[in-house]
Amino acid sequence: MKFGPGPRGYLGTIGQYALGSGASFGFFMMIGSCIRTDDDRALTDADRAALRSTMDRWRVPPPTTPTAYLLAKAAKTA
Repeated sequence: MKFGPGPRGYLGTIGQYALGSGASFGFFMMIGSCIRTDDDRALTDADRAALRSTMDRWRVPPPTTPTAYLLAKAAKTA
């Protein structure tokens, strides 16, 4: 494994390739994070209302009967 093809062998070549790929991936993720979080605006009341209405759309109401409550509780623990 140490002395395969290439000047550094199998392990050295794979290690070098993995480090290079990881560094490239990290670099582009860093750029994307900076672009995505670079915003100094504050939320307006209209923005908050729009976000709240979107979150309310996906809210699941609590169970109304004891049987539904027990079934929901059993599903959470399973």
